[in-house]
Amino acid sequence: MREKNRHRDVTGEFGNAMTQLRTFVAKESRQPRDAVGRAELLSLLRSHRAPDAVTHDLAKAAAESGLTDPSLALAWALDRRMKSAPIDVAQNVALLLVGLHGSGKTAVASKLAAQARYASRPVNLICTGTSVAGAIPRADALAREIDVPFAVAEGAEHLAKLTAACRKTNTAAVIDTAGFDLRNGKARAAFSALAQIESVEAVGVVSATADAEETIETVAALASLGAQRLVVTGVDLTARLGALVAAATSGTPLAHITCSAYVAAGLETVTPLSLARALIGSCGDADAASAQ
Repeated sequence: MREKNRHRDVTGEFGNAMTQLRTFVAKESRQPRDAVGRAELLSLLRSHRAPDAVTHDLAKAAAESGLTDPSLALAWALDRRMKSAPIDVAQNVALLLVGLHGSGKTAVASKLAAQARYASRPVNLICTGTSVAGAIPRADALAREIDVPFAVAEGAEHLAKLTAACRKTNTAAVIDTAGFDLRNGKARAAFSALAQIESVEAVGVVSATADAEETIETVAALASLGAQRLVVTGVDLTARLGALVAAATSGTPLAHITCSAYVAAGLETVTPLSLARALIGSCGDADAASAQ
């Protein structure tokens, strides 16, 4: 009960913060001052290799906001397109992590399991990547590190039985899957079957180091497989945040980002304002990377 109340408090704080931001922006937009230039914002977003269509839309909206502060103007534009849906491990029964090879699903799985442990919620870590070399030993090692039960699912039917057992005991299940080629129809069908298991929610995992235009295509493919929200990993590994912008503005709600490979670092949430500040604050790093 305390965890549920805490979640409502956090959700309420987030909503209140965004309401205050919108109110402040509305007041600022009525002030007779020079607004942020569109060309300046286009240059900023292009330095991060953000998708071209998204770049033009955000720059146009920010310039038309009438705001003089670049962070607030960009946050205003991002708020029009971003959806946020943090994961509450106290509520979810089973989370199925889906994504490309190397997108960081196993690291996210361990962070979610650790988050459940911290919230005093019983949790099982389940691995379906039986065909990937080293996947099971790695997941097993992480489960032992955070002291949670570990199981291997041999196909959709076995996974359905494992998640059903978790439901009976009010135990959360975090399901780590093997990466696959989203263009492979057979693989897509197999993962679609997993996402349709009762009480299983698919969560798409994409890397911040990926190409931004490809990220748009990847997110669309994950959404077609049933992914209801996204986690963007490896934000600490890149100076350019174009892929994060692509995912955040894709229309699929953004749950979390990861800024560290360490389990203890956990998962972080992103707001339009925090993303705008990150884009502007790391602009110099992105320019330096472009020059190399």
